Amino acid sequence: MTEPHEARRICLTEKPEAAAEFFRRQGLDPQGLQGLLGAAADAGERGRSETVELQDAWGRSTRTELYVPPSEDDRPQGLIVALHGVGSSGAELEPYLRPLADACGAVLLCPTACQPVAERGNFDLAGLFGSRFREARWTTDPGDFPVRALRWAREHLAIDANRCALVGTSMGGIATWGTASRRWDSLAMAASINGAPSIWERFGPDRTMRELLPNLLNLPFTVVHGARDQQIPAVLDKEAVTELKRLGHREISLVEVPEGEHKLSTMDIAPGNPQFDAIVRRFRRSRRAPWPAHVRHHARESENGRAHWVAMDGLASGRTAAVEARAVDRTHLEARVHGCSRLRLFLSDRLVDPGRVLVTVNDDIREIDFRPSLADAVATYAEAGADPGRMAHMVVDVEVPDIHDEEGMPC
Repeated sequence: MTEPHEARRICLTEKPEAAAEFFRRQGLDPQGLQGLLGAAADAGERGRSETVELQDAWGRSTRTELYVPPSEDDRPQGLIVALHGVGSSGAELEPYLRPLADACGAVLLCPTACQPVAERGNFDLAGLFGSRFREARWTTDPGDFPVRALRWAREHLAIDANRCALVGTSMGGIATWGTASRRWDSLAMAASINGAPSIWERFGPDRTMRELLPNLLNLPFTVVHGARDQQIPAVLDKEAVTELKRLGHREISLVEVPEGEHKLSTMDIAPGNPQFDAIVRRFRRSRRAPWPAHVRHHARESENGRAHWVAMDGLASGRTAAVEARAVDRTHLEARVHGCSRLRLFLSDRLVDPGRVLVTVNDDIREIDFRPSLADAVATYAEAGADPGRMAHMVVDVEVPDIHDEEGMPC
């Protein structure tokens, strides 16, 4: 039988039909393949520290520090992808967070940011550093290193894909807020240290941030901020946490460090301190639950339009699209959608039974025949960034009908 690491390589490098035929000859069906890809048969990563090369979606490489804590058993560990601040690097951040990785029982992966591939408005950082900011920086593009680090770890390491976290400081904290609010379904939790959802909130409401903030209701989150931070005011984090609690978030907390300034060295991220222990507690009790029966998601870009088993595509420019989808039972899916023209449904027998499935989108009812496909399983595993928790057994595209108001006019 093919080993898990070899199965992952085949899914990520071969064409879906060719890979499907290989696994078919191995006697695997889509459910068996999903189990193999998520298996821990190659678990037991040895404790070590090394530098690896990580590639982004455009083929660029960056030096990335990998730290694997010693483990007393062969169970796969969780993962922390750590994002540094402006002018720093993964190599500089890694020593600060090693004790955190040890306490969490998690592999630590610290990439180093690069300049964005294309010139773009420095919207996330210009409010802090000015429009002439030219330092390397993180972006929320799924091809950039924060998301690619998650993929690399799932592909190459024996980690638990349902116990992955982002932890960022300063610019990395801003990136953690931004990435987590778009890709929350890939994570078990997130933590921001001296970051903020948006620097632009210093000058007025940031519409994008405020419209994506509800996505974080789905994700456990720990926020740490220095009370003496003069670079990114703690009030930005405080206001966001207050708003999320008002919206009903029960797994978000803010720890303010009285003597903490902006530099990480002043924040005392060490065992026994509240700011350290809060992150560890959150990580240890958080675990992603794939294939939830109820999904709510907002998106500004098609590349971030997916959450678990539903994805929005054909988004209207300059608008935020939203979907609320649920499995009514094992034979019926229902969704309310606006702001996009197409909906993709990622089906699995963990959500619905093979055979006749009713799909209701904006009150329009249709019937589909769910037939699990090995080729779809392979393709969606690759598209989901080597995440077995987001691979599907069949993909269905649905045109989104208009929602009509009480007078019958489309809205």
